[in-house]
Amino acid sequence: MGIFRFLWRGVLAFDRIGRRIPQLVQIWLVEFLFAIPLTFFIAKVIDIRGAFGVPGSDESLGGAFWGALAVSLVCGFFFVKSLVRPRLVKTTWTPTVHADIGPVTVYGGNRAWSVEYDYLTSHPSYILLHGITIWIPIVMVWMTVDRGDDVFYWKVAGYVGLVVLALVALTRLLTWYVFRLGRGQLDARLAADSPISARKLSWEVAWKPLLMLLVLIYAFSALPVGYMWWKELRTIDELPVVTAEDGTDHVGEYVRVEGELAGQPIWWAPRGTGRGGNNFSGAGVLVNLESGGDVLLLAESLSVPDFVGVMKKVRGGVGGEVKTHGRVIDYITEDQEQYYGFDADDFGEPPTDGRVMVLLEYP
Repeated sequence: MGIFRFLWRGVLAFDRIGRRIPQLVQIWLVEFLFAIPLTFFIAKVIDIRGAFGVPGSDESLGGAFWGALAVSLVCGFFFVKSLVRPRLVKTTWTPTVHADIGPVTVYGGNRAWSVEYDYLTSHPSYILLHGITIWIPIVMVWMTVDRGDDVFYWKVAGYVGLVVLALVALTRLLTWYVFRLGRGQLDARLAADSPISARKLSWEVAWKPLLMLLVLIYAFSALPVGYMWWKELRTIDELPVVTAEDGTDHVGEYVRVEGELAGQPIWWAPRGTGRGGNNFSGAGVLVNLESGGDVLLLAESLSVPDFVGVMKKVRGGVGGEVKTHGRVIDYITEDQEQYYGFDADDFGEPPTDGRVMVLLEYP
């Protein structure tokens, strides 16, 4: 049991995390409700006015965004107050020690070295809480990659969110290390004869518990997601390479597409290209296969960004190497013609070695 107590208290610092959960939730929630609503408001203002070559939406700023600004200002007041007039929080920490008794190593807390440690609500360790919030703007940026300007608001919101969170973190750092607001009262409370240095206490009581909390959160979320992503990549690597004959024998099966770009891609937008003129509902391109014949690679609306990404990876233009994957189809449906604009006639007659159609999809 001693080794588990050592891991729980000495290595993982979970005992200090448990005592601080209510305060951590409070600080995280205040900064979350300050940064995220402000992000949405600023992004909407930019979206209405237009920027970076994208025309504005020319719509009015709705009540929801004014409400978001109001929430942000209220929480911003409490955020600034916590930095300008930080509160002292007291906690007790007992360092864990170990001793070898024969072949057995015994772990335990050294109560003689127990210390009361005061820290401020403006402590820079709270920046680590942004490791939870930051995924909101990151996902916004990620989901708009290679998409048209119809999603300009969400793209701007992602970048604005990253900037706002960075400024919040910078403000906390400046308050602590440059302006040193409240540091005088903290230094006066630290015992000069403490057996533990102030730097060691700051690490064990402030930085380490928050760091371990993030490790715990990421372990439960990132590891399963990372495993699924790795498994998907492995599944794609194990797919067979498509041939021109697969259009009759392997319809509905997933394949890898490897070959040389045979021409420029064609873009379709049956309902118009929308804002910025770059919102396409479908796309297609011919790829010459090493085994003979070619493949007509098609992408429906939701796969067009992936299609754009595939084209960006082709070096040297026509004749460059294409590597992707998809599902073999034997004909274009009426819905695909109507909603995505698919038209095989745009690519001319198939070569004598044959042509197979592949719809860009993930297995």
